[in-house]
Amino acid sequence: MRLLLVLALCAAAAAVRAQPDTVFPPPPDSAATAYGSGGGFALLLSEYGFGLGALYRNRLGGGTSLLVETSVSVGKDEREQQFFVGLFGDTVTPFKRNYVLLLPIHLGVEHRLFRRHIEDNFRPFVQLSAGPTFAYQWPYFEDIDDDGVREVGEELNGAFGGIGEGEVRFGTGATLAIGAYFGRSRRAAQGVRFGYTAHWFFEPVDLLETVPEVEDPSRQFFGTPVVGFHFVRLIE
Repeated sequence: MRLLLVLALCAAAAAVRAQPDTVFPPPPDSAATAYGSGGGFALLLSEYGFGLGALYRNRLGGGTSLLVETSVSVGKDEREQQFFVGLFGDTVTPFKRNYVLLLPIHLGVEHRLFRRHIEDNFRPFVQLSAGPTFAYQWPYFEDIDDDGVREVGEELNGAFGGIGEGEVRFGTGATLAIGAYFGRSRRAAQGVRFGYTAHWFFEPVDLLETVPEVEDPSRQFFGTPVVGFHFVRLIE
């Protein structure tokens, strides 16, 4: 009788261990793969203005993906103020010396959060990426004597007027962000990301005129909060 009781208890324990985790079941490998790999583009908004980006993410396993991303965005000094002049909507920015574009090419890791506890239609993640950053600066006005100061007779170039006379600055940068992807589709995903991006250049970027009224007209560090709207094509 005791032997039968022991055998019954062992059978019950084995049955309990065999029960699947119905409360927080692990995600199937196919779903993790579908949600882990893909490429797309991003619309970016920072303190400096708008930007466009491209990204590719490849699943490594366990909700972690390798991320490669690049973008093109404007670099500015927070002291720049644009004014409208004339009857035709022309603009002028006092003390502005150069237009600047920031072009990072970064490699990083994206990790999905709470994937065993949250349904697939909401997929939060954290991201850390870093790598080289390039800045391209070109003159805001015709600096005839190359002294960094706009004088009488030196006309404004316009947004693309002097782009062929630009210079490249080399640096490094990083992004730390948190965000989420939405939807159950296995073919496409949309997401939003909130983060902070920082760039540091080995040679100063010349933003403002070198006049006594302007302190620190050039800078090596650019840091700004960035909101990104991501549109990704998934790979099944």
